[in-house]
Amino acid sequence: MKIGSPRRSTLAISMAVCLSALCWANGQSSPMSAAGYVPSSTLTPESVSSLQLAWAHDLGFEGRIAGAPLFDTDTLFVSTDTGVIALDAVSGIERWAYQDGATAAYSGSLQRAPRGAPIIQGDTVIASLATRPAVVALNKHTGEVRWLRELPSDYGDTYLSSNPTLAGDHVVIGPTGADLSPIPGQLLALRISDGTIAWTFDLVPLQPEDPALSSWGPFAPSLSYGVGGGTAWNIGAYDPENDLVLFGTGQPAPADRLDPRRYEEDDVTPDLYTASFVAIHASTGALAWFHQVVPGDEWEYDQHTVPIVTDMVIQDEVRRVAILATTTGFLLIVDVQTGDLLQNHMIVPFSTVHVGYEGSEPVINDELRRTSSEESVRVCPGARWASVAPAAYHPDLRLVFRPNEWSCVRRGATPTPESWVPGSRALWLQADARNEEDFFDRWGALSAIDPLTGNVAWEFMTPYRHDSGVLTTSTGMVISAFADRSLRAFDARTGSVLWSYILPAHSDGTPILYEVDGIEHLAILVGRDIGVPATPQSGLPPSVAGPASLFVFRLP
Repeated sequence: MKIGSPRRSTLAISMAVCLSALCWANGQSSPMSAAGYVPSSTLTPESVSSLQLAWAHDLGFEGRIAGAPLFDTDTLFVSTDTGVIALDAVSGIERWAYQDGATAAYSGSLQRAPRGAPIIQGDTVIASLATRPAVVALNKHTGEVRWLRELPSDYGDTYLSSNPTLAGDHVVIGPTGADLSPIPGQLLALRISDGTIAWTFDLVPLQPEDPALSSWGPFAPSLSYGVGGGTAWNIGAYDPENDLVLFGTGQPAPADRLDPRRYEEDDVTPDLYTASFVAIHASTGALAWFHQVVPGDEWEYDQHTVPIVTDMVIQDEVRRVAILATTTGFLLIVDVQTGDLLQNHMIVPFSTVHVGYEGSEPVINDELRRTSSEESVRVCPGARWASVAPAAYHPDLRLVFRPNEWSCVRRGATPTPESWVPGSRALWLQADARNEEDFFDRWGALSAIDPLTGNVAWEFMTPYRHDSGVLTTSTGMVISAFADRSLRAFDARTGSVLWSYILPAHSDGTPILYEVDGIEHLAILVGRDIGVPATPQSGLPPSVAGPASLFVFRLP
């Protein structure tokens, strides 16, 4: 749906970031670099077998780490559980470390360090903190604080699950916490110069004049009613050609329609802008368009995937588009200026909730809306087909390399306790069932998908969930880590494995490539505090947990 008219801009991303292969790691794209796509001159299908471990660095904490390092000139910058560290990109020797005053990671965080990567602008590094809902700007040479902005929190406890997204003169961040208390989601833009707040956008409406307010019922979002949600859990994507920043949003909270705060006797309300993708004018904070994937979501279909912005030839015309992977199992192509839906393809074998599209509108199976607290429903895909790890797009091969998972779950909920008070947890979901019949011949996969046809060119399947980021190169390779501890390089055209390395633990990180003195390096973050199970049919143990660390490989 289009609201207003998009504004064109000549804002550009710094060349240093693009050449360091981190445009995509921060959700950025530019005319010269599609998301996840890295020009590479020496790492080829023929030379990749010569990759050797150069060094590893213990990051000093336990816990899931699902981001990427940032490379600039000769230094790697890494978000940690308490701040940021700078490492020599060739030797791994620590140059400086910034630790926030708070000593323990914020208790609400689902991972111990923010997703995505820090941002570099000139001689300043900008990153989110895992210790508290704050963004810090540091001197990249010394680690000295230039500014620190603690984000306002009027609706309960929030934290930052992701690093900011660079968008012109601003960085944009979405404080999270709606699953822990009924916090209405927001996006905030901070000025790069001093960290002051340039604008805010309510992902869940709060003001009487907001046209989205009428889409909620019977209660409007507020802490007093315990109604909120719509969190931007992940990094976004910035389109400098149109000065638009794109984010996915989470479910409403509480999601359970049997909850008296959400119950509707008549038609279910859509609850804008939850379970959606939104495009915001980066300079002003005005809404350009939104696409709601699941109106009235009560199945936990957070749309927390990272959009890909790129140019694509569609019907002999070059279009500026956004490729959107939905948690419900669809791959969408939308016009990045208008939000018009150009293509939609169901990639999963079947979907029980989001069953298709009529024109540009999603078709939801209302028979799966529960009518009794004693019943449960079978939701497929239930563990979210596409999750938080970023995909990659190869513009020459016209393939999207999408980490994904496929299984079904049972959704149910108990009634809201009489003891509920404002600010306490808004969701009362029962544990998902893990029945053998809800698993298939694989759980996770890395799939190579033609976004114009929906055809899967190849996929590498695994009995574990696969939610690790992807890198693809101009020389025809795809690189990703898997829950079985293997970091693998594939032939981008065929899916054949060209190289693999056994890491010490499960990695949910996103690999990057960088070059120093003509030698290319491959870096990836490793670490998880809890292993993930395998399919019951496989008989395999859970994946291996291990401390957070950074592994760097290079060609001889």
